[in-house]
Amino acid sequence: MKIRGRLAGDSGILFLICLFFFEPLHAQKPAADDLLVLNNVTVVDVRTGALQPEQTVILERNHIALVGPSKSAQYPRNAPSVNCRGLFLIPGLWDMHVHLVFGDWFPGAQDISLPLFVANGVTGVRDMGSELDIVQGWRSEIEAGRLIGPRIYTPGPMLDGPKPRFPSSAAIATPEDAHRAVADLKRRGADFIKLQSLIPREAVFAIAEEAKKQEIAFEGHVPDAVRASEMSEARMKSFEHLIGIFEGSSPAEDEFLKGNKTEGRFLATYDPARAAALAAILAKNQTWQCPTLVWERGGNLIDVSDFSKDMRVKYVPASWKTKTWKRFTEEITQGYGADDLAIRKRFVEKELEVVGMLHKAGVPFLAGTDTPAGVHIFPGYSLHEELQRFVAAGFTPLEALQTATINPARFFGMEDQLGAVEKGKLADLLLLSANPLDDIANTQKIAGVIVNGRYFYRAELDKMLGRVETAAHRQP
Repeated sequence: MKIRGRLAGDSGILFLICLFFFEPLHAQKPAADDLLVLNNVTVVDVRTGALQPEQTVILERNHIALVGPSKSAQYPRNAPSVNCRGLFLIPGLWDMHVHLVFGDWFPGAQDISLPLFVANGVTGVRDMGSELDIVQGWRSEIEAGRLIGPRIYTPGPMLDGPKPRFPSSAAIATPEDAHRAVADLKRRGADFIKLQSLIPREAVFAIAEEAKKQEIAFEGHVPDAVRASEMSEARMKSFEHLIGIFEGSSPAEDEFLKGNKTEGRFLATYDPARAAALAAILAKNQTWQCPTLVWERGGNLIDVSDFSKDMRVKYVPASWKTKTWKRFTEEITQGYGADDLAIRKRFVEKELEVVGMLHKAGVPFLAGTDTPAGVHIFPGYSLHEELQRFVAAGFTPLEALQTATINPARFFGMEDQLGAVEKGKLADLLLLSANPLDDIANTQKIAGVIVNGRYFYRAELDKMLGRVETAAHRQP
């Protein structure tokens, strides 16, 4: 979660011919001996960008059992099959920065966020701060097939300073607090440790020390009291929102450690040589960046943005809009200080330039949105916008697609299980009616989604969206 100023930092028509087109096949978890055959599909190799036309992909339960030419593929002729001619198959997408249960700020998120992710082809998320027990419960229900949702990795509550600004946070005032919190979260089953912005300097390095001892990754904000270069050298696994990057690219970095950060000052003191030196450190250490570019644009331009006619608003409960989003909007606009709109627009463009520079320097990237935390970020939908922002920063469509597919698999050390359409991998897949390598916006032309072996064709995804709209209207 980031607040501006660095304080806290269509769908295509599906032409499917299916032998079994009744609802139980798609809406229920397949029996242990069930197969699903995708025929005549073009498989997109997200490692190389190669297209493999006329392929048959056989799914056995929740794994990919075979990928090969349709003309020679063998399988039981009574197996359920789908003619996917004209469709493109890619790995399911990941949103690598979300908040699922953020205190009481997003009531009803189970019925809103989870299905919106799936309906938009987001089959995995990295939660960056939530109520641990609740999210672990959701994950168990999803894995058991009783709840529709993506794969989830979560840290539980965020670690922040003595007076945290957000819910789902643990207060850290001393190194002792830090050691205790990291050990406790590891014991409770957190997947990693999430840092926020206000942690005191000594406690930050205590977190790094304890995380190494507990063999658990620490990720998130570069805290205000430390340099990005220091956190990279301490083996922080990922930075969010580009926090620390502009500070470390300025001769005023020491002053920024004391506060007084504004986009205007970042622009005025930006030093390309310092930025290149920092990029070299990040590349050497392979410190991942999750810049949340849609969030950044939304926060800086929220006072001149009009979402009143956005069709996605119908999926948002009234309380999210009138309470939580209103609170974020007020905090963001109050933080603008002397930065006028022209400066903020320049900063949004400068962020794209810096992301492009880091990418060319060999720094690895992840796609994330900070959904649904304010500035009108929409679960699932905004991930597609994020990929478009990467292209605007100079990534090729393939490189942008990698930030939400193979890169998350590499980040989690699960490239043998996720991130590509290959035999043996988990069946998290996305069927598209147009080639995303021609235009990254084609990731939105969703013909079908397969989540952990469960197949949802277009009509079912539309029904899913209808249920979300109903749930949103029922929320207070």
